[in-house]
Formats: sequence, C-alpha cells, structure tokens
Amino acid sequence: MSTNLLTSPIHGIVYQRDNTNRALVPVIGTAIGASSVTVSITAQDGTKTSLTNKIPVSPNGSYSGSISVPGGWYSMNVEANNGQKANQVERFGVGEVFVKFGHSFMSGGFDQNRQLTANDERVRTLTDDLKQRNYEYGKLTNVIGPFNGQPDAWGQFGDLLVNRLNVPVLIYGCAYGGSSLAMNLDVIANRPLSKLPPGYNGPESRQPFAPLETTLTNYVPKTGIRAILVEHGYNDRGTSQESFLAQLKQFFTYVRETWKMPSLPVVLVQEQLTAVQGSLYDIPTAKAQQEFIANFPAVWKGPDFNKPSWNAIFALNDHLYGTAIDLFAKEWNESLTDSFFKDSTPYPALNLPVNVSNTATANAPALSSFQFIDYAIFALTGILLVLVVTYKSRKLGIGFLLLGLLFLYRFIR
Repeated sequence: MSTNLLTSPIHGIVYQRDNTNRALVPVIGTAIGASSVTVSITAQDGTKTSLTNKIPVSPNGSYSGSISVPGGWYSMNVEANNGQKANQVERFGVGEVFVKFGHSFMSGGFDQNRQLTANDERVRTLTDDLKQRNYEYGKLTNVIGPFNGQPDAWGQFGDLLVNRLNVPVLIYGCAYGGSSLAMNLDVIANRPLSKLPPGYNGPESRQPFAPLETTLTNYVPKTGIRAILVEHGYNDRGTSQESFLAQLKQFFTYVRETWKMPSLPVVLVQEQLTAVQGSLYDIPTAKAQQEFIANFPAVWKGPDFNKPSWNAIFALNDHLYGTAIDLFAKEWNESLTDSFFKDSTPYPALNLPVNVSNTATANAPALSSFQFIDYAIFALTGILLVLVVTYKSRKLGIGFLLLGLLFLYRFIR
C-alpha cells in the first residue's frame, strides 16, 4: 500500500449539484503514519470560494469523508499532518451531469466538417469506452464516452450551458446510431431483436442498450445525474401512436425503477407533427412524443422540430449538417430553462463517505467552527481590555496581551 495516496475525487470529474447549488464531494485516500489530513479546496473559475476541512486518519492509514462544495470548478490539496508530500487534484467540479441517449441525431458525426470541440475546459466527458472502465474524464474535444466518437453539437451545447450557468457540465454519450426504442425494449426483455442495430455483436453485447446500461450502472453512481436527453421516434416509424406511447412509458419506467431514480428527468426531442418534405417525419410516433411530454411525470420538451427554422434545414438533409448542428446545440441549451433546473429533481452521487464539512468559505473561519473555549477566551480578552482601559494596570495589560495571543492562535490554527 502506498503511504500517501489520494483515490477520490478523480481528476476532471463533475459531481451533480442539488437545487441549492451544492454537492458532497468524496475525499478518499491513505496517509500511513498520519492522524489527520487537511483538505484545501480552491476555486479555479474566477470566484473566491475557498474551503478547508480536516479528516481523521484511521489506524490502518486510510481516510474518507465528504465535503459540501458549492457549484464551481476547483483544485484540491490534501496534506497529512506528518509532513508527507501533499496530494493534489488539479481540477474537479460541482455542476450539471447529463446522459444523451437515442439514435443518430444524438450520436452525430455525419458532417465531418462541423465537429466543433468545446472551448471551455469545464465542458467535460468520459473518455472510457465500453471495453474499459478507467473512470477517466477530460475536456469534451472528441469522444463522448462511453460510446459516442465525435463532438457534433455537444461541444457547443456544453459551452453555451457552462457560460449560462457558470458551473461545469459533464456529458455521457450513450446514443446508438440506427437504433430504435423497440430494440432497447427487446434487450431489456431478453427477447431476440426484431431488427438489428448497426455493428450488432450478438445477444451478449446487449446492444443497443449497453451504453446506457453501463453508464447508469457504473458511472452515474459516482457522479450523480440531472437528466437524460433523448431522441427516439424516427427509427420506430410504422408504430402506432398508442403503441409508441406505451413503449416510451415502459422504457422510462424501467430505467427509473431499475436504478432507483423515480423522478429522473427526461428531456425529449419533439419530432414533426406534420409532413415536412425531406425529413424523416412520422406523425403517429411524433404524436406519442407530444402526449408523453405532456402527461408523463418529470418529462420536458427538448428541441422542437416543428419550429419553422427547421423546415428549410430538413429540405436539404434528413440528418444534421452544417448550421443544423449549431441550431441543435442552441435549442438543447434553450430547452433546459431556468424553470427546468428549479423544478427537476437531480440525483447525487451514491455511497458517499460521512459528511465532514466544518469550515465556511474564504478568509475567515465560520462561527460554527468555534468551540466553547474560543468564546470563553474571546470574552475574557474583551473583559481584560475594558479593565486595562479603566485602571491602566501594567499586570492587566500583560494578561490582556497573553489572552489576545492565545485567541489569535486559536483563530488561525
């Protein structure tokens, strides 16, 4: 075992904040021979947030605790009290976490001349794929793990949202081009697929459901989640309105119940409700989407392809090219309104260590961190000061000086 090791938080990770703009951040590691570690968290996004907490070290050298941190982008320094070299996490964040899910409109990659990376380092993604589980996160520049290989609209979307909210954003890529909702339901029910998605590797692969299943099982418990961003409908063409509505309800009920997130927000693209030349429109499935958005709990409408701005785009291509990618990013950002963040229920990371938060922000300790002795020393110092001024006694002055020094030591310790 290493004598000085920090295993959590992971560099570049983002933890889902709650609706009060805070998240518990786990701090886990080893410090052999130490009795405590001091955790210092410093903002890296222009704010002045600074947090300091102590975590006790167990006799076997391990330590763990969770610290309540406001939304933002941070570095962390962990220093043991036995003089060992400090451990650092260069960047981690508290912000918003999304999973994108659906078919080729969500996976993207059709226009190779319009693959724009995120500009802001606070736009994060998973860099693992389905074959590895390294829990590595990075700036959204190319892959959007665990399954999507290109940024498409999502770098732009991330930049827009980060700029608006001033917190980091993490995106998991679980969209499977060429898939349908019916295929996912077949996998869930362990039925042979009636149609096969591109690149299908047999029943054991659990395609096309595997990316979402893997993310919700292995990654979301470590980061938490705000919502699933979804487009499904086009590839279910030929399904009746009633059947597709039932499929939407069945699928998202399964997801919420299986991963114990009963109010997990779903944001769904609204496809064309009328015939639009050049598009992949299917009116029955679009009407089912409309009804699902209106009546199923915790569902919001995402980009709306019924807006006039989309008609000319679909007259040229049935998928997203050029400025259509930019518009998709813009409308995803706009669909996540302030009321959405207020009214939706985010889910935090799971299985966190005990909360050890005890110090407030910035340059002065919180009053809650004072102990009884601190108040007693403070009171005696004040009394002596009054006596010194009243009686001008040299002995009282020395006592005042000593108590003042003791209070100063307690204050900055």
